[in-house]
Amino acid sequence: MLGFGGGNRFKKKREKAEAVLIMLRNFISKIDGYIGRLEEREKQLFEKVVDLTSMGDDVRARIIAGEIQQIRSILRHLTALRYIVEGVALKIENYIVMGEAMGFISPALSALKEIRGIFKGLLPNIEIETQMMENSLRDLVTGTGEYIPPAEPYNPQIAGEAKKILEEAYAAAEKRLRETFPSVKREGRNIMETR
Repeated sequence: MLGFGGGNRFKKKREKAEAVLIMLRNFISKIDGYIGRLEEREKQLFEKVVDLTSMGDDVRARIIAGEIQQIRSILRHLTALRYIVEGVALKIENYIVMGEAMGFISPALSALKEIRGIFKGLLPNIEIETQMMENSLRDLVTGTGEYIPPAEPYNPQIAGEAKKILEEAYAAAEKRLRETFPSVKREGRNIMETR
């Protein structure tokens, strides 16, 4: 089926898809805001580590390096989430343009559910917004008449396509972080090593 065809029913589906797409784009902007603030904080702390190591204060440098490690971990999760949400947005754009089936969003919903569990307690705002995105996507897909597996509680054991989506998102996130942030080494040893 190409396009939405005529009729009020198809127009409502398209409008609903466009509304979800706007929500997804807003969510991507929020994620980008978090990423930007964390990257800036990481740079500030990194400079502090450089200063401390140049002064020979390895104890304080290791403490701050531990904070940087936590920030980078959160950045990796946020970047992976961004890639997943961006992929879902592209699928919805394709649906809007071509009117194709929405069933292929099911693996992305599983990936969103998986990554949402990571943010529980870490960044509650992101966890709540991710759940809202899941619900909106589920409503959109079920509104199109496509089959979507029922919602399940968070389960760290995922399989199939959802696992592949998460692995790809994390690989891209790690690559981006390696390109963005240097690691501190001094005299051939990593600052995180203990004496």
